[in-house]
Amino acid sequence: MGFKVYTNKSNSFMEKRQAQVYGPPKGFSDDIFPPFPKTSLIELSNACNHACVFCTNARMERKIGSLDMGIYKKFLDEAISLGIEEVGLYTTGEPFLIKNLDDYVRVAKEAGSSYIYITTNGSLATPEKLIGVISAGLDSIKFSVNAGTRETYKLIHGKDDFDKVLDHIKFVSGYCKSNNINIKLMASCVLTKDTEKEEEIIKDILLPHVEEVVFYGVSAQFGQSNEQLESLSSVLTSPYPPLGKSPPCSMVWNRIHLSFEGYLTLCCADYENALVYADLNSGTIKEAWHNHVITEMRKRHQSQELDNTLCKNCLYGTNEPHFPLTDIHHSDISIPLSSAKQQGVKSINKRIVQLVKKRT
Repeated sequence: MGFKVYTNKSNSFMEKRQAQVYGPPKGFSDDIFPPFPKTSLIELSNACNHACVFCTNARMERKIGSLDMGIYKKFLDEAISLGIEEVGLYTTGEPFLIKNLDDYVRVAKEAGSSYIYITTNGSLATPEKLIGVISAGLDSIKFSVNAGTRETYKLIHGKDDFDKVLDHIKFVSGYCKSNNINIKLMASCVLTKDTEKEEEIIKDILLPHVEEVVFYGVSAQFGQSNEQLESLSSVLTSPYPPLGKSPPCSMVWNRIHLSFEGYLTLCCADYENALVYADLNSGTIKEAWHNHVITEMRKRHQSQELDNTLCKNCLYGTNEPHFPLTDIHHSDISIPLSSAKQQGVKSINKRIVQLVKKRT
């Protein structure tokens, strides 16, 4: 994934983070039983109040739900005892849709997590909610702002929340400065063909209020939004490698992901539970981290023999049928998965057409 960072600091936190999380996994060439990772991402909910044109969420067919606090506590207790230090409270959905988000932050902090972070579109991050999660122990907030003007934002996000989001960012920036609160405030933008010309505007609007602004190249959402990529790709969109030439995905080695159902999955953007390898409702994390499913997938990533998996579409931009790794959540693993919820497809396609017209 291509990216660039503008920072107010001498050293970029996000550049270091990018290399840390997405760099080649240590020992991947010969280690299919890696040590337990330090970082986790938790899907508090797969619901989102926005429908960004580059995102799979609006087209997702999986049932909407939220994470049970009991499963959350079980995950934290075991994961932290095994070595987890960082807890990210977002994956496929919008964390501020959770009414008691501050409780989830507090529980993670009390369980021993040293770094708790969130990425949000910011529209629901009201002053009251922001103060709540900061008081509960949140260490970092990254606001996802994917346009530099209200008109483009509405077409990209599917909601007219541009001014509201900027107000929320300005509030939390001022609040932290006034109260001497040491929290990382950052912003990100997925750069599409339609926002390339707004890059400087976005940087100038956001950088006075956050430490860093990071621009990511629009991607195919881990192989799930290939159709959108053709219309939206920008200068930061990374080219795909030749078949068989991609390095293994680092996330299969260095991060653990929990879905709202209580499943462990290989990927932070597994919208349809295609890559689930264990069910925490009926097992332990320790057993799961080296079970036969994830071990086999590490071998397949090493050899790049990834046919019939979402991983192949992600790494190579192919659009081949892919199937669930396990029958967890799926009654028939011979049926290929897709994200084609008609309401979402219609909304996204309509706005992409409008964006294309706007370019000309």
